[in-house]
Amino acid sequence: MLKYLIIGALLALVFLLVYSRLQPYIELLRKVSSALKGTLDSNSSPATRSGSTKAENKLVRCVACGTWIPAERAIGAGSNMSEYCSRECLEKAASGKERKLAG
Repeated sequence: MLKYLIIGALLALVFLLVYSRLQPYIELLRKVSSALKGTLDSNSSPATRSGSTKAENKLVRCVACGTWIPAERAIGAGSNMSEYCSRECLEKAASGKERKLAG
């Protein structure tokens, strides 16, 4: 009985030593797989992607200045309107449209 206990303890010690040596590589594989998963999710079709993509991961481009911003910070996001990065860009675009209509 003592023999099996010693063998089990030695196997556990060997397992811990191997795991401690392999842990950085395991973490690297986890990071790579999560990055690949994100890449594969973004390449999927729009019909399947629309419900699964989180808003905080999506970037949108400001119509007025072309700056890329997170979708959750965009003004006019979530509707069929154009998306802007700030109120200044929204006002510039609105004044530009008024000039076009008046001119």
